[in-house]
Amino acid sequence: MEYQCPVCHKTIKTFAKDPTTEIPFFPFCCQRCKLIDLGAWLDADYKITSESQSDDDTNFDSIEEETGI
Repeated sequence: MEYQCPVCHKTIKTFAKDPTTEIPFFPFCCQRCKLIDLGAWLDADYKITSESQSDDDTNFDSIEEETGI
């Protein structure tokens, strides 16, 4: 089977049914690409965005004032 590294898009060829046994840095082609991806996560380059829910947002300050917490 052939896979592509998610960082550099290099084609990775494997003959095993389970690529994790044959490729030590799977799904990456090498340790460098694995560390680049980790750095992107730590720098918050990958983000999951959602639509703003301004109408449904709860104001926690007003709840604290009402309950006395």
